[in-house]
Amino acid sequence: MPYRQTTVAGLPALSLYNDDLELLAVPSAGARITHLRRRRGREWLWRNPVLPLAVPPIEPPTSPTAYVDRYDSGGWDECFPTVGPCPLPGADPAVALPDHGELWCAEWQHDLLANAEVTTWRSVTQCRTVPAEFQREVTLDGEAIQFDYRLRSKGAVPFPYLWVAHPLFAIQPGTLLELPGVSRARVGAVRGRHDLRPGDEVAWPLDGGLGFTVPAIGGWAALLYLESASEGLARLTDPARGEILELHWDATDIPFLTLWMNMGGWAPAGDPYVNLAVEPSLATPTQLDEAAAIPGMAPILPPKGERAWRLTVTLRETNF
Repeated sequence: MPYRQTTVAGLPALSLYNDDLELLAVPSAGARITHLRRRRGREWLWRNPVLPLAVPPIEPPTSPTAYVDRYDSGGWDECFPTVGPCPLPGADPAVALPDHGELWCAEWQHDLLANAEVTTWRSVTQCRTVPAEFQREVTLDGEAIQFDYRLRSKGAVPFPYLWVAHPLFAIQPGTLLELPGVSRARVGAVRGRHDLRPGDEVAWPLDGGLGFTVPAIGGWAALLYLESASEGLARLTDPARGEILELHWDATDIPFLTLWMNMGGWAPAGDPYVNLAVEPSLATPTQLDEAAAIPGMAPILPPKGERAWRLTVTLRETNF
C-alpha cells in the first residue's frame, strides 16, 4: 500500500506517496502537512527557522496571538471558522474564536483508505467553537493531490463561518506567482511599503508584470484579498529548479483568494523571513466578525446543513 509511518521533528508522521509525489503529515499537530514534493523534486512547503513543530494543546488557547507566537511552524493546515481571533457573531453567550481558528489545535480522528494505486487520508473533527463536524480528505493520484472538504451542522442554530486553506510556500528570488484572470486586489494589511495602505484597491500583479516575481531585495509584507477568477487557478513557478505547483478550484464553490506575501518584512520573533501563502478562501476579510458585517459575504450553515468543496494541487516539471 502506498503509505508508510515515519517521523517529522521527532513526532509520529504519515507519508503518502506514489510514483510521482510524496506528502508527509503529522496527525497529532492539527493534521498539519509538513512536506509536499515530487519524488525527485524540490520541497514546496516552508518551515519556520525559529519555531519548531510542536503538538498544540487540545483546548483552544485564549491568547489572541497563540498561533503565531508558538505554533506557526510552517507547512499546511486549515483555518476555520476564522483566521483572525474574534467573537463568534451572534453567539449568546459570547464565544471567542481563537487565533487562526480551531482546527490547528483540534482533536482529529484519522483513517486511511488505500489500494495499490491511490491512497486517501481522511481526517474528521467535532468542532468546539461552532456546532459542526469538519472533514478533510487528501488523495494522491498521479501528479495531483486532491483536497476534499465537508462541513456538517451538528446543532440547532445557524452560524456564520469562513474557511481559508493555509499552505505556506518556500520561495526564493525569481519565483513567479501567476493568477490568470485576476487584475485587482484589496490591501488588508501591509508593512514596509509606503505605496500600499490597508483598504486600497490596487492593480495585480503588484510589480506590473504578467505575474509577480519574488524580488532579490524585499523588506516588506502585505496581506491581499482577491476575487477568484472563473478558472480558479494559482501557479507558482521555480525557474531555477524547473518545477511548477498549481492550485485549482471551482470559483463558484471557493469565490475568493487570500495572499500573504512576506518578502522579508515580518516575523513575530527573530529575523524577518521570506514565505508566501496562497490561500483559496470562502470569504474575506479573514476575521469572521468583519466578514459577517458585510451583507452576503460570510456563508451561513443552517441546522442540518452541509457544504462540500474541493481544492486540487498539481506538481510538475516546466516545459522550458
